[in-house]
Amino acid sequence: MKTFSLSVSILFLFTSGCLSFFQSGSDSTVADKNERFFEYQGLITEDFLFQHLSVIAHDSLKGRETGMPGQKMAAEYLADFYTELGLAPIGDDNTFFQHFNLDAEQSDSLVYRTYRIQDSDTLLINHSVAASDAYSEYLQVFGGSRPLRGDIVFAGFGLNDAERGVNHLEGIVLQDKWVLVFEEIPYVVDGDTLINPNLSNNFRFTEIANRADAKGIIAIGNESPQEFQDLKELNSYLMTKPRNMRLQYLEGGFIRRGFPKGYLQVSPELAIELLELDSISELQQLKESLTENITEFTPHQLPYFLDYKPYDNDTVVETENVVAFLEGSDPELRDEVVVLTAHYDHIGITWPDETGDYINNGADDDGSGTVALMAIANALQNASRDGIHPRRSILFLHVSAEEVGLLGSRYYSDHPIIPIEQTVVNYNADMIGRSTTERAAAGDTDYIFIIGGDIISTELDSLVHEANRKSVDMELDYTYNDLEDRNQFYRRSDHWNFGRLEVPFVFFFTGVHEDYHSPSDTIDKVDFPKLTRTTRLIFASTIEAANHDKRPEVDNQDFINITRSMPR
Repeated sequence: MKTFSLSVSILFLFTSGCLSFFQSGSDSTVADKNERFFEYQGLITEDFLFQHLSVIAHDSLKGRETGMPGQKMAAEYLADFYTELGLAPIGDDNTFFQHFNLDAEQSDSLVYRTYRIQDSDTLLINHSVAASDAYSEYLQVFGGSRPLRGDIVFAGFGLNDAERGVNHLEGIVLQDKWVLVFEEIPYVVDGDTLINPNLSNNFRFTEIANRADAKGIIAIGNESPQEFQDLKELNSYLMTKPRNMRLQYLEGGFIRRGFPKGYLQVSPELAIELLELDSISELQQLKESLTENITEFTPHQLPYFLDYKPYDNDTVVETENVVAFLEGSDPELRDEVVVLTAHYDHIGITWPDETGDYINNGADDDGSGTVALMAIANALQNASRDGIHPRRSILFLHVSAEEVGLLGSRYYSDHPIIPIEQTVVNYNADMIGRSTTERAAAGDTDYIFIIGGDIISTELDSLVHEANRKSVDMELDYTYNDLEDRNQFYRRSDHWNFGRLEVPFVFFFTGVHEDYHSPSDTIDKVDFPKLTRTTRLIFASTIEAANHDKRPEVDNQDFINITRSMPR
């Protein structure tokens, strides 16, 4: 991983060109004024977006996890940018920050006791403790938020694929058991498909821990004893991170991260003992034999029992939204505001992927939306310097804690700096720099998913169409714009905390791809021509909403019924 310094020269990379030959006249029409604004979309460039995303998605920010130093660095970077740009700080104590606290839980230690049970004898064979200064023979991959005790069953690769005759979860009761499996699933070997590639590791966990009601999974990885030793230090860091974050003033208002049951990885040496083998080579031979005879294996109980107990403490996580304000010019409309949102947090450091990378840079999620807001602010501020001002005010709201339950936008919507009654529109940009895996493979990338719009306000939808016609003329894809959409994208990002209060919104989104929530979501994967065009569309949509004579009305009764039926 490359080293990087957040030097002052990098911190303030933004285009500051001034188009002084555009002057606004007091008698100009809204249409004329909008056309003048559109000239400034030329300041939204690939270079601008790349330079800022190079900082926001850099390894030195360690994935911008809520409350962690990298998230704080990103907040300072945004505040410095808006300071230099000259937008108004309207956060706490005349700063660009809106601070809030989250209650959370933090593990002090995880204790593992493994017993061998033979006839009436019970023998403790391993007592491991994972803590900030202690390493265990088990690594907590995720889950394990409560004590878990149970017998251990060996289930091969831990999947059923009836079409191919694989039944590694059949013939034994898994309820209340730990299920020992080889972590790597042999989907295709020598050109033969042994297991359906669509049966992912997450699918396996769901089948074992949720449907079969097992205690959880104990995985046998591919690491050598020395490689496993190297992972222990990372595991001790990960298990002490705050989790289960929630807003202090909302009882029960949090979403648990991961799964409540356990997903562990066991050391090669202890796996050998559990399977009653003699060496690493025998462990490898067992895996190869299972692969060669994958349809002949049936699970069986081992004479071992695992008792897992976490010791947790309550803690407080301090974080902040970043807020910057551009005041409107119309005496009758400037008290109203168009709010642009993007979350600048991400999921931080997690378990390493197959390349060994453990930093989730979040270049697309949501570095792309973050730098888009910066580019729009730069273009609008340059227009303002040339005397071309939006009629309504515009708030640039970079929210934290999106990844732990939309908590930053929830905090803002419950403690709005500009009253919600004066908030006319929310445009949310989240994951706008890529394309779905399928459309990217087909070369069909000049599109944007529109979510919200006409399922909330037909007038707002028409403004986005008008903006698109005048600016980039992208395909506006309404695939997910459905209140019955099984993905529920209409309430899965920060726009929802405005929508629940019946503020009309549009969620600009380019879709989920293969690098979602993984260390491979890096800047080299971002489609900068597309990100530039999408940002220009949001810029143009902002102008249309800010200068429109009327505020768009919420006119879909189904949406109103849904928002009013849900807890606020």
